[in-house]
Amino acid sequence: MTDYFERLVLHRRELHKTPETAFTEFKTGDYIRRVLSGLGSFRIEPIAKTGLIALYEKGGRGDFIAFRTDIDALRIKEDTGLDFTSAHEGFMHACGHDLHMGIMLTFAEYIERSAPEKNIMLIFQPAEEGFGGGELMVKEGIFEKYRTSEVYAVHNTVDFPVGIIALNDGKMFAGTIEFEFNLSGKGGHAAVPHENNDLVTASTALVNIINIIVPRFLDPVKENVISIGMIHAGEAANILPSDAVIKGTARSYSKDDLAKIKEKLKDAANSIAIAFGIKSKLIIHSEYIPVINNKDIVGKIKNTDFGKGITVTDCEKKMTGEDFGFMTHKVPGAIAWLGAGNDINTSYGLHHQCYNPDEKAMMAGFLYYCKLLEKFNSNTEL
Repeated sequence: MTDYFERLVLHRRELHKTPETAFTEFKTGDYIRRVLSGLGSFRIEPIAKTGLIALYEKGGRGDFIAFRTDIDALRIKEDTGLDFTSAHEGFMHACGHDLHMGIMLTFAEYIERSAPEKNIMLIFQPAEEGFGGGELMVKEGIFEKYRTSEVYAVHNTVDFPVGIIALNDGKMFAGTIEFEFNLSGKGGHAAVPHENNDLVTASTALVNIINIIVPRFLDPVKENVISIGMIHAGEAANILPSDAVIKGTARSYSKDDLAKIKEKLKDAANSIAIAFGIKSKLIIHSEYIPVINNKDIVGKIKNTDFGKGITVTDCEKKMTGEDFGFMTHKVPGAIAWLGAGNDINTSYGLHHQCYNPDEKAMMAGFLYYCKLLEKFNSNTEL
């Protein structure tokens, strides 16, 4: 397996150098196509703008088993000091999607070499980070065109050490709403606030309104959270700005609660406009449904021996978002946390400019996929 590890590392490091955000993954897609085109067993189809699927069809009329990787990066300036650091200034694979792609491309090479008599679909999904690439793939009919029995994915994290595969048989990732408020009014001198609109104060008032939605309008025994991640208003101490921007995210495992949150966000936009005599616009950038793992599939996974050095364990649900839920809503499947932590890298988690998952995690993810493939559609249960 040494040569496979070398391939994992090669693919990961090449892709790490060229991070690209949602629906701009052009260099990333070119690299993926070059690798897959060099293999003679896959038919490549474009989908979801910058995404693609690789089809291995050796199972007659049998169903496909699908494996999914996300391919996009984040708008974060890298500060890892790695020899293969991002060559795209201000962009970084800070969520480790480069690891996921490295696993998938090496897995494709394994499939080419082992030549299984099965139908396999490898999904290279764009725009996971808040722009709904997974939803778009489903809407474009990926699972209607290619009848699929199971779909799998992993997501790396330094919260678990290398060798741990962690998942549960239900709630894995929360549904999310990514939102933005644009406030506008008359700006002017800070000495005469009564002649202008104070958008800074309006912004703080709006944030306070948003922060009471969960504790005062939703059932306290349910899992809900709203967080504001960005506020921008003004450039100088003595000038009241004419516009302000507030961005945040809401997360829940309840579709009804997400709908209620959305309505209360609309109410907040309207009320702040009336109270301050300004214009207020709410923009919903994306809405993800919760990721619910299939109970039967997870039960089979937990009863499988994945080999020396790999341990499958249970994990708690998290409020982290993932658009893999659009796929598991259509096809039975499971996503698992892939342990990538070691003795020195656990200080910086996902979406941090210093995030540096252990590359040995890829070998565990690769072997995990190999075993799932081996057991799929065979007489031996998972």
